Amino acid sequence: MSASRTLNLDGGKLIKDIDFQILMCREKIRNHLKSIEKVKRMAGMNGPAGIGGMDYSGMPHAGFSHMDFPDALMSIAKDEEYIAKERETIRALQRRRRNLIRAAEKLEGMEQSIFVSRVIDRMSQDEAADAIGISRRQLQRIERKMRGCMGVFGL
Repeated sequence: MSASRTLNLDGGKLIKDIDFQILMCREKIRNHLKSIEKVKRMAGMNGPAGIGGMDYSGMPHAGFSHMDFPDALMSIAKDEEYIAKERETIRALQRRRRNLIRAAEKLEGMEQSIFVSRVIDRMSQDEAADAIGISRRQLQRIERKMRGCMGVFGL
């Protein structure tokens, strides 16, 4: 079985939702990386800034804060744990996206149209039947057959 045409599924609601979730996970990772850098600065873990004289006569500037080394290590460990979870979430979402596209490409004809309409575009049975040009009852029969034989709706 080979699909007679290449599908462009990037416009589907489900694919867009997955892409958005991946984008949000990447943003969370960026925020945690910034948090790690901030903690390192606050705990003095970045080493000396450079060679030069220091004027100790003045008071600390507003907004200056310091973090103890053990607290900094715990905070960094938590951020790294969150980053690992987000990266695993991204991998799972990318795997789901690939599986959906593969499933759609393996199907042909009416089954492919129904799968794309119902799963990828998230249409109701009535909307999908109207878009494809078949009755709702016929769509239900084909869906039932697809569920029984291939299990493609379980993705």
